[in-house]
Amino acid sequence: MRVKDVMTQYPVCCRSSDSAQSVAQALRDEDVGSLPVIADADSGRLVGIITDRDLCCIIIAQGLDPARTAIDVVMNRHPVSCRAEQSLDAC
Repeated sequence: MRVKDVMTQYPVCCRSSDSAQSVAQALRDEDVGSLPVIADADSGRLVGIITDRDLCCIIIAQGLDPARTAIDVVMNRHPVSCRAEQSLDAC
């Protein structure tokens, strides 16, 4: 089985300039635990990943204002990725 057989082809994404609050709402609405972070809608270039744990353990735990804090301060800028043609075992 290949990655393309189980992946979400067009995942909901966010931008690094999005607020922690808006990203938390997207995570809730989409019922997911993480979102890819893209540079912009035109390029779709992956620049990171943000997780619900990032929001809780960094934004909330440090007392930052979720409405005013952009996720670029907490997102992981080095996400592990794989190609659609790779086997699930390789991925």
